[in-house]
Amino acid sequence: MAHADTDYSQPGQRRIGALALIRNTGGEVLIVNPSYKEGHILVGGGAHPDEEPQHAAYREAVEETGLTQLVIGDLLLVDYIPANPKKDAVEGYNFVFDAGVIADDAAIVLPAGLPGQEPELISWVFCPPDQLDTYCLPYQARRITEALAALAHPSRRGLRIEGMSAR
Repeated sequence: MAHADTDYSQPGQRRIGALALIRNTGGEVLIVNPSYKEGHILVGGGAHPDEEPQHAAYREAVEETGLTQLVIGDLLLVDYIPANPKKDAVEGYNFVFDAGVIADDAAIVLPAGLPGQEPELISWVFCPPDQLDTYCLPYQARRITEALAALAHPSRRGLRIEGMSAR
């Protein structure tokens, strides 16, 4: 039986996010403060067409931090975010990868904005996991907390919906 409700030549629009969970030697998580939305988020961004998520995570992490020595490791979770018509946002899948531990003295360099424009990222901070709610919106804090749990306990890896377990 054919799937008449699915047109593979014109699939629905979806956003693919590729995020890097970067930590310092104290176990704090690197989060950035974007100028285009409220709250801090993980380093990363949207994948380009035909770009594999782990490559997008590396590209975005280097663009946003200047940390060229990063190694994108295991996929920790996939976090599904439903469409939000009020914000004109399509549904999306965010792939969160382990990007390892960096030296405490690593030089993080945020990208400069284009002339006459505000930079994409305003600041960065290494945040203790127990303070994520102070910096991040609830779904972002849940996503990061779940990624840390998946890193510590591989059996916790898998799908999340807005940072919450899909089980």
